[in-house]
Amino acid sequence: MIGSKVYSLDIVDSTNEFAKALLNATPEGTVVLARQQTNGRGRFGKTWFSPEQGLWMSVVLRPTNPALITIAAGVAVCEALHDCGVSPSIKWPNDILLNNKKIGGILTETVDHHVIVGIGLNLNIQSFPDDLSDVASSVYLETGQRIDREKVYNRVCSQLERCYTMLIENQIDALLSLWRSHAMFLGHDVVVEQGDKKMTGTALDISESGALIVTLSDGRLERVIGGTCRLLAR
Repeated sequence: MIGSKVYSLDIVDSTNEFAKALLNATPEGTVVLARQQTNGRGRFGKTWFSPEQGLWMSVVLRPTNPALITIAAGVAVCEALHDCGVSPSIKWPNDILLNNKKIGGILTETVDHHVIVGIGLNLNIQSFPDDLSDVASSVYLETGQRIDREKVYNRVCSQLERCYTMLIENQIDALLSLWRSHAMFLGHDVVVEQGDKKMTGTALDISESGALIVTLSDGRLERVIGGTCRLLAR
């Protein structure tokens, strides 16, 4: 299903935006794939640097329960890269890390009972703008090896279909177990930010709804649904 229909573009403003125009006229699993984005986006409207040396794609899905789509996509990306000889990790809720540097992300958007899953992976990018160089990296910069874009794309489609099937067949425990195996920050002290609210605690686990479970300094358990998470500097 995933990738059975593909719109392959040389350049586009945003694969997610292109996918939005297709929602009622294309089958579930349709992929929008671009070599370059001129206006790629991350969470909270942040710009995503998207030159030709990355993988930029969006997938149209129609799940009955979209709550764990970002979780499923994160697992799929990590499993796909592992199939290609790379060992990334997940940082809740949607970041893909390698050597603690961000090499990718997931942007899910719900539109009229559809979910668009945007996936951005920095594969062979050799340099970043100054304002990103401290936080962003690529597979090439972290490993010294070029990675084949088509191979990664094929593995992402295959693994996303696997994880999506687990989701729609209600194999939630198995899916979350895979997620935990890639979650590098569980058991570590973290800072969680939700708008103006900031919490410090220890990341314990993830719930069946995708919430991050954190033990606060006073011993209380907090289930975090939205926001950002980062490791507490030692």
